[in-house]
Amino acid sequence: MRSRPHVLSVDPTPDEIPVVLYEDDDLLAVDKPAGWLTHADGETTRPDVVTHQTTRLNGQPLGVHHRLDVDTTGVLLFSKSSEGASRLHAAFALGQASKVYVAVVDGTLGGGAGLPEGLTEGLPEGVINRPVPEAPDRPAVTRWRTLRAGPSYTVVEARPETGRTHQIRAHFASIGHPIRGDQRYGDALDVRAPRLLLHCDRIEVPGYPPFVAERPPVFARYLGHPPEASRSGLRGSLHTTCFREHNGAADGAEGLRVDRYGDHLWIVCNDLRADAELLRLEGVSTAESVWVVDAKSDRSHGGQPKPRLLRGRAVPVLMPMLEHGVTYLVELGSHLSTGLFLDQRETRARLARGAARGRRVLNTFAHAGGFTVAASVGQAAKTVSIDLDRKWLSRIDPQLQANGCPLDGTRHDAIFGDVFDWLRRLGKRGERFDLVILDPPSTSIGAKGQRWSAAQDYAALLTLAAPLVEPGGQLWAITNHGGVSPGAFFKAAQRGLPEQARLEQVLPMPVDHPEEGQPSVKTFVYRL
Repeated sequence: MRSRPHVLSVDPTPDEIPVVLYEDDDLLAVDKPAGWLTHADGETTRPDVVTHQTTRLNGQPLGVHHRLDVDTTGVLLFSKSSEGASRLHAAFALGQASKVYVAVVDGTLGGGAGLPEGLTEGLPEGVINRPVPEAPDRPAVTRWRTLRAGPSYTVVEARPETGRTHQIRAHFASIGHPIRGDQRYGDALDVRAPRLLLHCDRIEVPGYPPFVAERPPVFARYLGHPPEASRSGLRGSLHTTCFREHNGAADGAEGLRVDRYGDHLWIVCNDLRADAELLRLEGVSTAESVWVVDAKSDRSHGGQPKPRLLRGRAVPVLMPMLEHGVTYLVELGSHLSTGLFLDQRETRARLARGAARGRRVLNTFAHAGGFTVAASVGQAAKTVSIDLDRKWLSRIDPQLQANGCPLDGTRHDAIFGDVFDWLRRLGKRGERFDLVILDPPSTSIGAKGQRWSAAQDYAALLTLAAPLVEPGGQLWAITNHGGVSPGAFFKAAQRGLPEQARLEQVLPMPVDHPEEGQPSVKTFVYRL
């Protein structure tokens, strides 16, 4: 494995379709969502805007005059006629067309001087004039100005005067301020955004009104909007009924996390807060029930008080919740966990949407089986779930039933026991899996009373699990240990995995789990 990893860029799952912003006989302007290619690449099955729109137009061909990367959103312009093609070609070639992007870059721009958060006037601006890696022998110029300064980021408006591939991304990285979420030009391991935070805000062409695309919710908090604005795609969704309402310091209140499960709230406080303060939180007064966990930072020694009912009434033992249309069963009040970790919503969605299809999946530290359920919905050939708690394992079958998955012992197997012991046993049996998922607790006490810590012992866990991966298969290494940085986690993987293991992707946090410091959950996808 290389000391400086190069991983694939985040491949967001498209939940939206392109929206037509403007159309006449000559031109078409479309708002491209994240996860869509501009046109088919002949290599992947990802959807593309050209195919989508030509289908809508009954096969009418479109002229492509500029492109947006797969995880960049915003305005795309196409020609529909020869006259439109000539007009766009001239506008772009002669510099008459103006493209305006909005980006969130890491750090504070402007000579290193700190800027007051939220300041909107008198902020720095500048010009980046240097070649980019994709066109090293050609000039590249980007003008930028600051829109807003945050605690660890800057929102900028960027106007490229030339049209080089990855120009804006490469330019900001070259001055030490990569675009947040850019795994190619920024830190490949430290992903603090659900995707690349680059948006084509508007394009101006002579003779037409400006073509403007609304900024997606993922930009909301960086622009100073309240936390609920970034959750607008989740609120009222018919396909996802549980998500995080408030995520600590990044949403303005350190040590406070608020999760929504339908009409119920689950509040975790890392410090003591008066009930009167909690009762004033948004949504509490209208929730059917509100539960509070007064959390300890280290739960492995026990002594953690049980959740308490702040207001409302007790709820059914198991309640169905939806994530991207998949049903999971949660329980509020009886345990410190509801049975579903919301920060892995998009990882589960990957399994349900194809990553598990036809594969043998081993889910270790399975808890209530969230990954197992997602893999089963995603037509895994077989799943094996291992956990040291029978009660949590017993949740798997009811969830499979809730999703219409057949309860077939040859396809779904749950093993009660110590994961480390069973990894050894399965290895001796010669068992192999196409996908092995490791999602251990940060710290724990095993069946033999031995203390385990992700900070110290993850490399040994990887060494045990790697032989169970079928050649060419994947191992998903996950940790939620707050004291383990992405870089330290990568070094642990280097120690624990064979030399030929390749880091393929670093999966980001969902949009409702923003981070200002290092990511709390690290999810690394390795190909063995």
